[in-house]
Amino acid sequence: MNEKRIIDVLFTEILNRYQGFFIQQIRLKFEGDEVNDVYQEFCIHLYSILKTKYSEEIDLFSTKAWLKTVVSNFCISMLRKKNRKKAIHFVSEEKTTFVRSIFSDDSYATDRQMGEPNYFDAMSDLLGHLSKRDALILKMKYYYGRSSASISRLLNVAHVDVTIGRLKQRILKKSGITNLDELLLKYDWLR
Repeated sequence: MNEKRIIDVLFTEILNRYQGFFIQQIRLKFEGDEVNDVYQEFCIHLYSILKTKYSEEIDLFSTKAWLKTVVSNFCISMLRKKNRKKAIHFVSEEKTTFVRSIFSDDSYATDRQMGEPNYFDAMSDLLGHLSKRDALILKMKYYYGRSSASISRLLNVAHVDVTIGRLKQRILKKSGITNLDELLLKYDWLR
């Protein structure tokens, strides 16, 4: 019981001293309301580390560098959990053969739009005239809908809107397109 009390006092003291530091480190990787959620989960994680490691390595908890490593590694693991791709669950062959046999005739195809445009290929073709970094700026702005301030912060680009205007002009020069009608003629499925 005495060891648990020591850990509780130590945990409270660490939070009192380094709460601002922890939140600052978390803000480097998260934004907005996520910071408070991650901070709460980090406190639980820190308490569990205190319970397991304090009796063995007391000196660790007096160094700010070690605490920075703990909070940084926790933030990285939270980002990995957040951005993890969902597992793909494949359907067995028995189930798919039945479904394919139901839809084997062409009668269902009358409701479907034929020749639906592939905008991603057109965008990739036009962005092929630019470097990957420049293409990423345009994709983030128009394809993913990110704000100019966000793009500026993430890619460290000053005056994003001016850069985008110059990139558009560069695409027009390199592709040889002088107006929108020529672009539509180049991609016959966009008409």
